[in-house]
Amino acid sequence: MTHIKGALPAARNRARMATIARLLEETLHTARAAQWSAYRMRFSALRSALDALDGVDDEVRMRLEVLNAAAPEHDPRGYLSELEELRSVLDEKGLARSDAPAPEPALDLRGLQPPEPIVRIFQALERAPHEPLRVVLPHEPVPIYALLRERGFTYSGSPRSDGGYELLIEPAL
Repeated sequence: MTHIKGALPAARNRARMATIARLLEETLHTARAAQWSAYRMRFSALRSALDALDGVDDEVRMRLEVLNAAAPEHDPRGYLSELEELRSVLDEKGLARSDAPAPEPALDLRGLQPPEPIVRIFQALERAPHEPLRVVLPHEPVPIYALLRERGFTYSGSPRSDGGYELLIEPAL
C-alpha cells in the first residue's frame, strides 16, 4: 500500500499543503475574532483537506477530534490554545507549508441571475463530487439546501463582510 500512497504527484501534495496552510490561517483568524459560524465552516474545510492529505498521523487526528468535540463559545481561550497547538503540530510535521501555489479561490456566483448559480454549483459538484466546494453568493441560498441534502451533501455558511454569503458544500459522510 505504501507505493500507492507515494504515487501522489509532489505538485498536487504541495497544492494541498498550501490549501491547508490557508485554511489553517482562516480558521485561526475567525476563531480569534469569535466569528463562530464562519469558524465552523473554515474548520470543516480544514478537516476535509487534512483527511485528503497523505501523511496525517494519529496525533493530528486526535487533535482534530478534540477541537471538533469542543464548544469554542464556552471557553474561547482554551479553544484557541488547542487550535494553536494543532498549528504547531502541523508545522512540525510539514503538513501546512505555504510555499506552494495558491489554491483556487471560492466559486464567486454573485451577479448571476437565477437559476444560473444553482446550475453552476451542481456542475462543479459533478466534476468533483468528493471534494469540498466553496461558493460565494449574494445572499443565503435557502432554496438549494433541500436539493443538496437529496443529493447527499452537507453545507454550512456564513455572511461575508462584503455583504455576500459564503457556503461550504461537502459530501455527507
